[in-house]
Amino acid sequence: MRSLTSLSCLVLAASLLAQDADRSYAPRIPSILDPSRTGASAAVNAALIHQDQWLQVPGAWRNELLNVDLCLRNRRKKVDKWIGAGLDAAVDRSPASGWQRSHAAIRTAIHLRSGERSYVAAGLAAALVNATLNTVDGAWGSQYDGLRYDASLPSQEAWSSDASSWVEARAGVSFTLKRAAESPRRREPDILTAGLAADHLGRLLLREAGQRMEPVPMRATAYVLSEIHHRLWENGSFSGELIGHLQGPFHTGRINLYAGKHLLNSVREEGGPPLFGFKAGLGYKYLDAVLVNGIIDYGRLSFGMTYGWSMGAKDRAVNGRRTFELLLQWSTR
Repeated sequence: MRSLTSLSCLVLAASLLAQDADRSYAPRIPSILDPSRTGASAAVNAALIHQDQWLQVPGAWRNELLNVDLCLRNRRKKVDKWIGAGLDAAVDRSPASGWQRSHAAIRTAIHLRSGERSYVAAGLAAALVNATLNTVDGAWGSQYDGLRYDASLPSQEAWSSDASSWVEARAGVSFTLKRAAESPRRREPDILTAGLAADHLGRLLLREAGQRMEPVPMRATAYVLSEIHHRLWENGSFSGELIGHLQGPFHTGRINLYAGKHLLNSVREEGGPPLFGFKAGLGYKYLDAVLVNGIIDYGRLSFGMTYGWSMGAKDRAVNGRRTFELLLQWSTR
C-alpha cells in the first residue's frame, strides 16, 4: 500500500511540474503576485510562508518562501513618486518525484501619482533559478535471496540526476485607489488595487547537467483586490480578492472574502498593551478547493493559517486532498 501511495504521488507530482505554487496569502504580500507592488506599503515588511499542497500524501509538494519588501519613500513630506525594493528566496520540492526548484530574486518598482487618491506602478524582478530532478529505478526485493535480506546482492538500482541553473525575469503593472488623499504623516488604506503580471519571462541558461529540462511556461496573473472600511467595530473592514492564473495548459481562478480589523494609523498607548487586529474569511479556488483562513495581528507581528479541502476537482484522484499554509510576518506598519 505504501508503494502504491508513493507511486500515485509520483505520477500526480510529475503532472504538476510546470505549475507555480498558488499561495492563498499572496494578496497579503502582493509583491508575490506582481513585482509592481514592491514597496507599495509605506513600511518595511518581512514574511515567511510555508505550504503543504497535499497534506495527507507523503512525499507530495511543499514549498517555503521568504519575502522582504522595502518602501523607499520620504515620510516627512507629500510625494508624487517613490520606488520600492525587495528580495525573495523560495524552494519548491516534491520528495516523491525527486524534483526541487529554488530561486533567489531581487525586485524593484516605481510608483507614480495619477490623481489625488490614485497611483500607477510598474515593476521588474530578476531571479536566479536552480532546478534538480533525481530519479531512481530499482527492483523490489532484489536483495532478498528467498530466505533473508543480503546486502551483498546487487540492488539493481540506477540513479540519475538532472540539474539546471538559469536567470529569468518577472514584470507587472498595477493601479491603486486610496480611500482619501494622503498626507505626509497619514497613510490611507487602499480601497481598490488591480494589476497584471507575467512570470518566467526569458531564460538565460547558465548550467545544464544530465537531460535537458523543458523551460517552465510563462505564468500570466490578473487580480483585483478591494477593501471597504466601516464603523461596525473599530477600524473594521470587509475585503475581497479575485485572482486568475494562466500557465501553459493550467488555469486557475480564486475568490476570497474577508472581515477584519486593520492596524493602519493605530498608535499604541504608552505603557498599554500591543495593538491587536485580525482578518478571517473563506475562499474558493475554481474546480479545486474551498479555503478557510485567518490572520492575527499582534503589534508588529502577524500569524496566519489556511486550511483547504479539495472539492469539485475534475480529477477524482485529488478529491478530498487537503492543503495547509502558514504565514509569519513582521512589519513596521
